[in-house]
Amino acid sequence: MTTASLVHRDDPDPAAWPPVWKVWANPIIRRYARSRLRVRGLSVGILLTLLVAGFLFFSIREGTLHRGGLEAVDANRTVLIPLLILQGIILFLLGTGQVAGAMTAEADEGVIEYQRLAPMSPLSKVIGYLFGLPIREYVLCAVTMPFSIWALWRGEVPLGIGLQLYTVFFSSAILYHLTGLVAGTVVKNRRWAFLASMGLVFLLYTVMPQLANFGLVFFRYLTLLPVAGECYPYMLPRDAGAVALAAQNLLPSARFFNLDLPQAAFTLLSQGVLILTGLVMLWRRWRKAESHLLGKAWATGLFGWIQLVLLGNSLPLIDPGYLFPSRELNRFTGRFQMSGDWKPELVEAVVMTGLFGLTSLLMMWVITSMITPNAEGRLRGWRRTRKLGRQRLSPLSDPATGFWWILVMVAMAAAGWFIFTNAVVGSHWFPGYALPPHALGAFLLVMATGGLGFHALLESRGGRFVGLVVIVVGVVPIMAGTIVALISDLLAVPATWLIAISPWMAPFYAAAILIPLPDMPVDLVRAMPRAFWFWQATGALVTLRLIAGLRQALRKVAVQAAEDEGTS
Repeated sequence: MTTASLVHRDDPDPAAWPPVWKVWANPIIRRYARSRLRVRGLSVGILLTLLVAGFLFFSIREGTLHRGGLEAVDANRTVLIPLLILQGIILFLLGTGQVAGAMTAEADEGVIEYQRLAPMSPLSKVIGYLFGLPIREYVLCAVTMPFSIWALWRGEVPLGIGLQLYTVFFSSAILYHLTGLVAGTVVKNRRWAFLASMGLVFLLYTVMPQLANFGLVFFRYLTLLPVAGECYPYMLPRDAGAVALAAQNLLPSARFFNLDLPQAAFTLLSQGVLILTGLVMLWRRWRKAESHLLGKAWATGLFGWIQLVLLGNSLPLIDPGYLFPSRELNRFTGRFQMSGDWKPELVEAVVMTGLFGLTSLLMMWVITSMITPNAEGRLRGWRRTRKLGRQRLSPLSDPATGFWWILVMVAMAAAGWFIFTNAVVGSHWFPGYALPPHALGAFLLVMATGGLGFHALLESRGGRFVGLVVIVVGVVPIMAGTIVALISDLLAVPATWLIAISPWMAPFYAAAILIPLPDMPVDLVRAMPRAFWFWQATGALVTLRLIAGLRQALRKVAVQAAEDEGTS
């Protein structure tokens, strides 16, 4: 297909183009419908999908009906989970990979630059690529739906259960496709974009659910798992489903502070905010190619919202004990029913609070990389500002420094971390324990050295240099310290000092010294606080030096822009 035929209309007036809500008339969707739904290619995919779906449906249904002795209602229910897995592979994995890889290919072939000239709104272009690139995967998923509908109907599954399951299923698919679209827009290499998007979906269903067992419950709601778990009893034979439903009633619903929300409602809310954020990212890039993925105000608000949701999901689960990993492990292994004297270990509190701090720090790094200008963009912004007769950059503009916004994120991260830690340590599970008065100061120090130092280094030296520093300062000390610790127990103290260099370990060190473990060796009890405070003080000095260097660099750019204006 030639570039000239990608989008063609006789009327160049933007008002004559279809509005955003007319998805079926979107030129980009129609283009991909013509290219990806050709009979020759599509028929093979439909045939293979029908073969797999039909085999799963009939083999499981007939096997449980005639060999397993189940009634027809129960036999129909047993096919729902295998079909759901097949549909997830088609839409979640293949669809997301297709979106990321095809978007990168579009950029390589110059099609994206041509599409910028089309008089369509940026949002129409985003919607076109979002639903156009994976259109074949949507058709293949639709081919499997008659099997699921039949199983839901003949399995006597309540209509509301099926609706909420597949509503969240398609909401998750849109979220993952948006993630692939963002990856394809940012990552220039098609293979890396494909792998990054597929890897993210894999992590969402393997690693992220495990974070919920360590206090980070929010990440479960980025997947289908909470709603699938709520619908799970209705996807089993009725006897087994009744047992699962009784056990499910003992578990908490989706909690947001003191609100009890249905799993589907809170999942849709959580995913909806991120879907809106993804649309904003792509809208900004289509409106202006050199724009940052997020504006500074939106990014700061997003970070604050994530902190709020993390706390809102976690705090109500502390007193009943659902937040602690050992309780979930005991429930999973069936030991909880036999043990009435369960209580969490103090080490769980240390790990959970350290992980909360590390997650906040990493999220801050990701958002910082989205709003930090490079040297070229900063200079270009200053020149534009001078031409407009202004004396300073708008703090909301992309070329402006993100320092003050990062400072706000540091305060929010430290406050959220402190609230979470104080709630865990001050709960009835750990009588006699309380956070010391300087805990908030320690949390602020960790977030400031990690967050502001990362930002100052990124804005003054660029992304490649920051990547090298992250490897040398963040990864190498952990690896070296681990090797030293494995050589001999006598080297535990030097290993403790080595590992403490990494900013990734600072949250765990802070948690360990603020929540002292009674069984910790005496040498480590003395070494950990010394190593933590020494390297945090060193990090604070380095951060102050980096901030001073960044300030000089910003002044230099402003002066250079003024000189360029005078000579022009």
